[in-house]
Amino acid sequence: MKNSFYIKNFCCIKDGNEPDVSFVPSLVRRKLSLPDKTVLALTDKMFNENIEEIVFSSEYGEFKRLDTIISQYQTAGEVSPAQFSASVHNYPVSFFTLYRKLNIPYHAISSGENSLSAGLIKSMISEKEALFTYADVKNGIEGVSCVISPESGLFKVEYTGIPSQNAGFNGFIEFLEEKRDCYSSAFGIFKRVLD
Repeated sequence: MKNSFYIKNFCCIKDGNEPDVSFVPSLVRRKLSLPDKTVLALTDKMFNENIEEIVFSSEYGEFKRLDTIISQYQTAGEVSPAQFSASVHNYPVSFFTLYRKLNIPYHAISSGENSLSAGLIKSMISEKEALFTYADVKNGIEGVSCVISPESGLFKVEYTGIPSQNAGFNGFIEFLEEKRDCYSSAFGIFKRVLD
């Protein structure tokens, strides 16, 4: 496995900023949940024609929608098919590929509190130009999307598989914004290096 990659570009949503999904028709947009909107806004902003793969990760995903479905089943003994199909973990990324008519692979990852770093590692090991998007709304809106390349970019990142204390979402944003030189996670340490 290659232990380095480049981050070509990134964007994030944090601090309660509402995701902009004005590119989605209003009839469809009103059916989207906040996690859906967050993923779609970030992924659409970073997507370009060189992307060969999309990786999406989320710790909680559609937790609220799933909770509603369980309550509906307990109360009425049935579940809305539309609500159910939108509750699966890969829904926002699959919706994006259908909406954009893309024929590229995508992956949806959930690894508990390590979901961000698990998605980052999956993006790194693909050795393709990948679009990595992480989004969660459990503690307010937080999401980030990065274009990851095996060849060139804004800065080079080296990965060492030495487990460390997880710096979380804010630690990763500080790493991208050059406020810290490494991002630590339970899966290892990602360090910015001179190319």
